[in-house]
Amino acid sequence: MRILGGTAQGRLLNVPDSARPSTARLRKSMFDILYSRRPEGTFIDLHGGSGAIGLEAASRGYSVTLVEHDARAVFALEQSARALELRVRVLRADTSALLSSLPPYDIVFSDPPYTQDIAALTKHILKSRVMGQDTLLIVQHPSQLKLEAVPGFDFERRVYGSNVLTLITPVEPDEVDTDEVDTDGADTDKADEASVLPGDGS
Repeated sequence: MRILGGTAQGRLLNVPDSARPSTARLRKSMFDILYSRRPEGTFIDLHGGSGAIGLEAASRGYSVTLVEHDARAVFALEQSARALELRVRVLRADTSALLSSLPPYDIVFSDPPYTQDIAALTKHILKSRVMGQDTLLIVQHPSQLKLEAVPGFDFERRVYGSNVLTLITPVEPDEVDTDEVDTDGADTDKADEASVLPGDGS
């Protein structure tokens, strides 16, 4: 798997066997959307996993925080960031427990294991401080799941085969709308923190 754009474009990303990285097609589409809507700012990946999304965001110039509970995955993320010479912040923590202590971010990405209750987790995120007045929340989930609308938020659903990106933004209640785009038709616990800097060997 390779980084698709930015300073690390074309560089290989080491993916752990346990990870379920987003496909290149989905990643490209997501960052095309961000380029037009949120071309810069703070970005948090609530389920760091392989780093395919978070490190891609860092390569494209976003100020990135990755949250990951598994110690081995945290180590792999730190190693990948160093190898790619990308500056990121890594938090070892449980996402649900950490949400209450996180500040608002410009972009929040949530791609939890598909065995989790993604609908409940999404509602938890929407009620947390991580959602600012202009935050864009992007939830990746299986296509058989359709997230229920929540008052005060606009939901936009984009389908990529068996996967979906649901884009959620705060709006005034009378402006709420829900849209679906099928792209196939077109073709707390305290966190253990580590800041990974280029050339940091610690």
